[in-house]
Amino acid sequence: MPMTAPQDYFRRLGEFPHRELFGGLAHVWEAIARLEAFTQKLVEEPGLPEGAEDDLKGLRVEEGLIASEGLFLARRRFRVARAGVRIEPGVRIEPGVVIKGPSVLCAEAELRHGAYLRGSCLIGPRAIVGHATEVKNSLFLNHAEAGHFAYVGDSLLGAGANLGAGAKLANLQLRTEEEKSGESRPRNIRVRAEDQTLDTGLRKFGAVVGDDAEIGCNAVTSPGTLLGPGCWVTPNANVPKGIYPPAHLIRSQASRVEVTPRPR
Repeated sequence: MPMTAPQDYFRRLGEFPHRELFGGLAHVWEAIARLEAFTQKLVEEPGLPEGAEDDLKGLRVEEGLIASEGLFLARRRFRVARAGVRIEPGVRIEPGVVIKGPSVLCAEAELRHGAYLRGSCLIGPRAIVGHATEVKNSLFLNHAEAGHFAYVGDSLLGAGANLGAGAKLANLQLRTEEEKSGESRPRNIRVRAEDQTLDTGLRKFGAVVGDDAEIGCNAVTSPGTLLGPGCWVTPNANVPKGIYPPAHLIRSQASRVEVTPRPR
């Protein structure tokens, strides 16, 4: 059977408080199309209190976004309806962070200086979005980390997954002139699974990074990359799209090092 189901990548999904995102899905990437509506529903959950002035110390609220002007630590669960953001206890936000709604920050998530959440972001418990890291329409499960200078677009990160400094999960394939000008419809990203090619239905699709997978510094994954649990990607690797089985080491020629005498 091809590895396309959520449980093939997220074996600890039962630990995630909002696992219903994956309910009834045949293919794991279908969760990406659900994220915006799902995060909006969590923000609008009945009975969720609105943040009071004391709750928002260190944050500047504007229409559709929050900007952090000081160190912020959440003491309780609340929402900021004007920004479309839900914040849970223990969330830590350092100065210089910008969060666009709808977005949800689960308990004890950490957003470090200069992080940029562009909307439709669901950041799980104890997950880390690091310095100068940009996240767009993506999910971090429990304790997933993108600690430094990363780009995470239209992607799903499993529990304990880690992106090294400068890692990029590219989400848009190369386009023709006709696609860029609007003369032709952009193509969906397709993924090869065993003896069949599957249309994901997504024009933008970054990566699925399984539980405990590690992506080395400055590695780049192509749109439509699915890394099984426990995979390792070496630093500086360029990873072609496709499905990679669990617990494999992925290298590319870009990561080779040759040492020879230099010309004099």
